[in-house]
This record gives sequence, C-alpha cells and structure tokens, in this order.
Amino acid sequence: MNKITILGSGTSTGIPMVGCQCKVCQSTDVKDQRLRTSAFIEALNGQSILIDTTPDLRAQLLNHQITRVDAAIITHDHADHLNGIDDLRPLCFHSCSDSPDEIPLFTYAECAERIEQRFGYAFARDKKVLGGGVPKLSLEQVEYDSKTQIAGQKFEFFLNPHGGMKTLAFVHQSMAYVIDCQSISRSNIEWLKNKNLELLIIDCVRDTPHQTHLHLERALDYIQQIRPKKAGLIHMGHQLSHQKLTELGHKQENVDVFPCFDGQVLTYPAISG
Repeated sequence: MNKITILGSGTSTGIPMVGCQCKVCQSTDVKDQRLRTSAFIEALNGQSILIDTTPDLRAQLLNHQITRVDAAIITHDHADHLNGIDDLRPLCFHSCSDSPDEIPLFTYAECAERIEQRFGYAFARDKKVLGGGVPKLSLEQVEYDSKTQIAGQKFEFFLNPHGGMKTLAFVHQSMAYVIDCQSISRSNIEWLKNKNLELLIIDCVRDTPHQTHLHLERALDYIQQIRPKKAGLIHMGHQLSHQKLTELGHKQENVDVFPCFDGQVLTYPAISG
C-alpha cells in the first residue's frame, strides 16, 4: 500500500488562529489543532514526495522525523502553501539527510515562473549567496496530456480555479488530492469518477460559501458525484470542529467521509498500468 501522512490540515491562518477566542480555536481536542495544509507520500517504490512547503514545514518535518524528500509538488504559490520552501535547505545538507543532490519541485508553468521570481536564490547556481547556503532545488513543469513521472511514480495532473489563479490537483495510483479550489469542472468530476478512487482528499474550508474555496456542502456534493471509497476533508478553518465534521461524515451515504487531522496516516493501493 502507498501511504500518505497529513502533515497539516488547516487553512492559511492555522488553527488555533492567533488572537481568536472561538470554540474551535480554544478546543482541547488535539484534532482541532491544525498546521497549514501539507502532506507526505511514501510510495511503494520507496520514494517520498512532499506536497507543498508550508510556513509550518520545519515543525512538520521534525514532528514526523522526515529526513528524506525525493521530490515535491507545489499546488500553487500562495504563502500558506509555499513560503516554507527554505526549510528544504537542511535536506540538501548530506551530513543531515539522504535526499537527492537536488530536490525537484513540480508545478505548472505560471506557478514555476512566480516561484523563481520570489525565491530566485534557491535556483540560481551562478550567484554567490552569503550566509548558510541555499536549498538545492530545480523547477520542473508537469504534463497534462500524459502521466508525469515523479520519483519513479506516475502522476496525472489537472488545474482548478482558485480566485484569480489556478491550483494543481492530481491523481496518484488510486488516490486524488484536490486542494484550494472554488469549483471542479464537470469533465474533471467525470474523469475522477471513472478512476474508481480508493481515496479522495478534498478542500473544505468552512460551512458557508467561500469565494475561492470549497465549502462543506459543495465538497460533500462533489464527493457524492465522484464516489471514492473514502474521502478526507482538508484545509479546514475554525468554523469547523473535528467532532462536527466526524458526525456529518457518519451521515453520508455510499462513501466513508471523515475530516483529516494533523498526523493522520492513510493508505491506498497501487493500480496496474
């Protein structure tokens, strides 16, 4: 079985949100404490793929004793999914890690351009950088008309709208990961349904409509249309408690629906082809 660990399950502020006194932010339930959303795939071939480099990445890597990253996928360049990129730096120190000499970051073309503009020091090899060195990274563009090879694994990518930009979603074996989007096109819903997914991890930011994210009702509707065996809600804000989402999940028909939580480990089988 492939394994995916939820490194963080919270929205851009994290939960608890600084200064907030609401019930969820003050909850004593550890599953209501959410770092910014990120995940870590350990594939059957022994390779590991990081999904997004959040501002909480250092803590996430330490919490899960991750010392090797063979590749990373950047879904989009919003700060809560990207700005921990420098915390990949120790993984490039071979006295500390057995990661490859250069960690490839996979994303779509426009996002790659923006990442290089903002974090040029991490990719420039002809400039001397003062201080403690730079992360050794390369930017790779994903393909849409065929399967992209990442760390020896086949991934299939598609884009979703997220306000004025796009976010990258993907299928790996029998799992789909769909984050930070306001909608999913009819054609992509049908495509995902035909995948007969074991696991769908899907955006769900709050219980009322949002301009750039899926809210609870829409996420549950998409889950029923796609019909995976299991569906995990992720990227939750403080309007949604773990207990409330668990109770709602138990009421869903046909699909095992549950809220993701930090540190959760989920498995999904490989598929042939």
